[in-house]
Amino acid sequence: MVEPLTQPDLSELTSWHSNWRDIDVVVIGLGATGFSVLDTLVELGARVSVIARDAKPDVLKIAALLGANLILEADDARRGEAGSRVPADVVVVSPGISPADPAVVALQARGVPVWSDTDFAWRVRDKYSPPASWIVVAGDRFGPQAADLASRIAQAEGRITAVAGWQGPPLLDLLRDPIEYQSIILNPSLESLRWWGSYPDSLREPLVSVLVEQEVPDYAAVVYEGTSLACVYWSGAGPTESFVEQADVVQGARAIGVGTSSPGMSEIGLVEDIVCDRAFLEDRKNQALEISTLEELSEGGIDISTQLPAIFAAVAIARALDIPPALIAGVLSLP
Repeated sequence: MVEPLTQPDLSELTSWHSNWRDIDVVVIGLGATGFSVLDTLVELGARVSVIARDAKPDVLKIAALLGANLILEADDARRGEAGSRVPADVVVVSPGISPADPAVVALQARGVPVWSDTDFAWRVRDKYSPPASWIVVAGDRFGPQAADLASRIAQAEGRITAVAGWQGPPLLDLLRDPIEYQSIILNPSLESLRWWGSYPDSLREPLVSVLVEQEVPDYAAVVYEGTSLACVYWSGAGPTESFVEQADVVQGARAIGVGTSSPGMSEIGLVEDIVCDRAFLEDRKNQALEISTLEELSEGGIDISTQLPAIFAAVAIARALDIPPALIAGVLSLP
């Protein structure tokens, strides 16, 4: 077993501009996200080893040119052995890697800290200044559409926005892109959330966090950790409201419920066939803002029977960003 002579202080690694050159990092997995992590670490000057079951030939060729220590091993026992001996100050795990992966188990047994790719990305989000605001829209069923709609609405307002995640480019690719994004909407798969660290250790501070799925694993609660402005949950069904209640958030962050019933204060919902906002207005106790009607949404090609949770989530994000109702309605009505 190889152990570092001195343990570096990982708490100091909170910026792109921190000193990453004395750090041994093990990347588990070499798909699109794993390669993005590797590429970023090499640019930062860290010493990188990669443990993977397999990888595309062109990716392997580039990884070798980047100078990574490549351990490509399909056999579980050998992967575990690699994890027990490779130099490691910290591990960055790709989203699809199982917690039972032998390399991960061996590294954790050594006491090596494990970061998700998202936790690593937050630490280096300031390559360009000012860094983009983060919006997290988790969920496999409604998340991708909600993220896409929220991005379209933000772009219509003139906000430079992009979507990253399991159905888009890796997050780290956008953070290294010289485009000056104002907002990045991250759509992680539910499975990937098992690797996310708890706030504040992971240092995440998304502006808005959204989870409107009704059936989610308990570990998905971590999506709300560290939120600074609004935690959006599905009201009246599923565990997301309790997730918000228990989350460690930045003081002042608000809980925003969405659902198909008539909205109470701090909620977005339906009054008859009208989508109404009683969350982001001054007199939300007595008033509501009309966003759109079900008829207008249908004319825009939205399937009311299946897509309303995604619509409500996108509306909540847009209103949290103070985007006017008329602009939101205009984008939602477009086919």
